[in-house]
Amino acid sequence: MFNSKRSRDIEDFATTLARDLVSRCPPAAAHEDERISMSMARAIDEACARAAGYQREKRLGMYGKAKLGTAFKLQLKEAGYPPEFVDSLTRQLLLKISAA
Repeated sequence: MFNSKRSRDIEDFATTLARDLVSRCPPAAAHEDERISMSMARAIDEACARAAGYQREKRLGMYGKAKLGTAFKLQLKEAGYPPEFVDSLTRQLLLKISAA
């Protein structure tokens, strides 16, 4: 069964991860022309690495990964990133933690 404390921990981690990404590269600075900026690329790599480490440590199951992805996605949307970018980044993050 899904543990509510564990659920809260996953959500807190995802929220912190997204907020760190936003603080490193706000939505207005995320793109240079049609490409993402180098600072955003570095922030994405770091976020994916942290998420993969969290996955290895906590051994998230299917529901835990879904919880992490949903909380991360909602924080990015609230920060003002474009929906296509948010979907793509969330998918990339989930692929990284699925491979960990």
